[in-house]
Amino acid sequence: MNKLFKTLQVVGVILLINSNMIAKAQAACDDPAAAVMRIMNCIENENAFCAASGYASNFAKYHNTLDTDTNRPGYFFWLGAFLFIDFELEFDHVVNVAENQVSMRYIETVTFNDGEVFTQYEHALVTVNNSCRMEMWDQYGDNKEQQDVDDKAATLFPF
Repeated sequence: MNKLFKTLQVVGVILLINSNMIAKAQAACDDPAAAVMRIMNCIENENAFCAASGYASNFAKYHNTLDTDTNRPGYFFWLGAFLFIDFELEFDHVVNVAENQVSMRYIETVTFNDGEVFTQYEHALVTVNNSCRMEMWDQYGDNKEQQDVDDKAATLFPF
């Protein structure tokens, strides 16, 4: 009986440890705003590896509720973008609004390597996963401002 009791105690401790580890693994991102701002700083500093590290594999981007069909921006995406484009982001509102969700209002200045500059006034609701990687970028802004940038980028990246 004593051996059975000790075995049950060990099993109980193992179950407790495992359930604690699972709970920690499923915990929400501690500070979604800080996580997203870290990635925005990577983009402004043209650090492709750092920028790519902030996206979840199921990342989706929306503009005025329409799916932009943007694939997960990986290392080579950012490396190529930084060869031709500079991004300047000026945030005037960044706040955690819900678990794993950030509201951001900002001005994005996009400068292409030929000197052409575009300014976009946007508001985004960004959702991160429990690992603090961005899963959804749901931005709202002027359609013409976005289309102008997309059209210019298409001349550089026709694929």
